[in-house]
Amino acid sequence: MEGLKARRGDLSGPVLAILVTLVLLAIGAAIIAYFVLLGGAPQQAIIAVVGQPTIVKAGANGFMANVTIKNVGSTNITITTGAAANVKLNITGRTLNLNYPATGTIKLAPGATVTLGFYSTTGWSSIATRETVSGALIIRDAGTMEVVFRVVKPS
Repeated sequence: MEGLKARRGDLSGPVLAILVTLVLLAIGAAIIAYFVLLGGAPQQAIIAVVGQPTIVKAGANGFMANVTIKNVGSTNITITTGAAANVKLNITGRTLNLNYPATGTIKLAPGATVTLGFYSTTGWSSIATRETVSGALIIRDAGTMEVVFRVVKPS
């Protein structure tokens, strides 16, 4: 039996071990680079309610619902008012459009806050006896969240 004899042109054991180690280090570095450079966290728009949302009487039988939201996500949230509004509030069986801020488009940067106001010309009599009212705040591209409003009664 001849065994393992080194032939001319063969790699020695230590040289082969060094080459395998270098190849594995290069593969490891490529995997780390992929996750660090390309596999970062996705950009998300996330909203959170700040403070206590309120409902106050407005007009003869109307009410105004106010809620302050904060962008706790990692990308801008676009809030559009008017005919192309992307913000709605479902409350007491009705869908309310955003009334203020009255500007056309608001870019809510990460960490920024804005107070949104929703006006209804009717419906105060159905909520005047309650302490709180639940509603669903819908912001297209940012999500839907349940909001509990405190009813502020006139003195």
